[in-house]
Amino acid sequence: MKPITSDCKNLLRKENEKLCISKQVLEKKIEELLDLQEQYKSRKVAMIRFLKESSRKVTQLSDLVVFFKSTIHDMRKAIASAEKSIDMLENKCWYLEDIISAKNRKIITLADQILSKIEHSDVTIEPEIYSSTHERKL
Repeated sequence: MKPITSDCKNLLRKENEKLCISKQVLEKKIEELLDLQEQYKSRKVAMIRFLKESSRKVTQLSDLVVFFKSTIHDMRKAIASAEKSIDMLENKCWYLEDIISAKNRKIITLADQILSKIEHSDVTIEPEIYSSTHERKL
């Protein structure tokens, strides 16, 4: 019976060696998986940080867009108001030019009347006419 026991021992020893090798391979695989798990966790933390930073930047940009839209709206209002003021001032300028022109015509008429009353004046000399009529664009 010794040979059977001896064969069994040999088989058991070979099987044990195979199992030891398998155990070493599995331990190595487990180490690799643990390393990969650590890398995954590290990358996950980095991605979460990146996403938070990106989210913060998106929020800042959104706030800036809202601010600039508001600023643009306010500027458009200011420009419209300025254009209205410019139009009013141009109308006032034209009105004043018309008044000045009318006053000039009245002065020339009075000067003509005065010159016609003076005895020794030369009535052939005509006074200079100042015309400052402004063509309005309608």
